[in-house]
Amino acid sequence: MLENFEGGTYRCPGPGKRRLVPTSTPKAVLVSAKIVLPEAGLLKLVPIPGKGRGVIATRPIRRGKLVEASPVVRMTRRDRLDRSTVLSHYPFEWNEPPYVQAFPLGFAGLLNHSDTPNCRIVTDVEGEVLCTYTIRAIEAGAELTWNYGIDPWFEVAT
Repeated sequence: MLENFEGGTYRCPGPGKRRLVPTSTPKAVLVSAKIVLPEAGLLKLVPIPGKGRGVIATRPIRRGKLVEASPVVRMTRRDRLDRSTVLSHYPFEWNEPPYVQAFPLGFAGLLNHSDTPNCRIVTDVEGEVLCTYTIRAIEAGAELTWNYGIDPWFEVAT
């Protein structure tokens, strides 16, 4: 899937793809092309009744759009956070030994769970980013959600 961003066109992982790469840059320079920031003003972190905080769209977003490729801090088993801490609820599973989890540094970690999500998050292990895509069109003011893929440890608000 290709998206145009200031500074070039990027290929993010889709089905069967594994990395985020600038399509016009030689392979030897790929390391620096990892992060894709959301369009300025596209997303907003707001209070969501019954959920705490959540991310909303400030204007319509088309289906299939790469909203963000956010960086992560990779964590080994030793680095994992104790479940008694607030931050322990945010890491994503990361299958790149010795790393087992990754702490998101963008909007990806702030999207709430939904059984009927409007986004999906794809792990790009090589690029060390989480790519957030819309899976259907999102209206301005609507919350961006994704399915955590696990049984939530909390009661899901609708």
